[in-house]
Amino acid sequence: MSMEKSFNIKPELQQLVVDSMISVGLDFMRRVVLATPRDKGHAQANWVVGMNTRDPRQYKTRTNASNAIRRGGTIIKSLTYSAGMTIHISNNLPYIRKLNDGHSQQAPKLFAETAARGAGINLKGRTL
Repeated sequence: MSMEKSFNIKPELQQLVVDSMISVGLDFMRRVVLATPRDKGHAQANWVVGMNTRDPRQYKTRTNASNAIRRGGTIIKSLTYSAGMTIHISNNLPYIRKLNDGHSQQAPKLFAETAARGAGINLKGRTL
């Protein structure tokens, strides 16, 4: 008769995955919003979060970076485990790519990629 016991660590591993994704997501959201150049605040305030799908909306009246971080954080913290789960953090304003390409003197070129790397996201040599 074997004295070995089997145990299931799947729930703990799933929770570790969720906790890690939440941590990285929150860190990236904060970093990218604060790194985004600010004129009237629209670019900073238009970082949005989608769970398992990209949020395509634009918010032309939003100007508060802190609110963007708070709104995104609320969505990210609601993450629950599912196979293939993803967090999509995006900015849908038509000029965000130009800002990220360095068209503002307020932020360095590729500020979004820098924020991603700072949050521990492996871009595998790609850009966002």
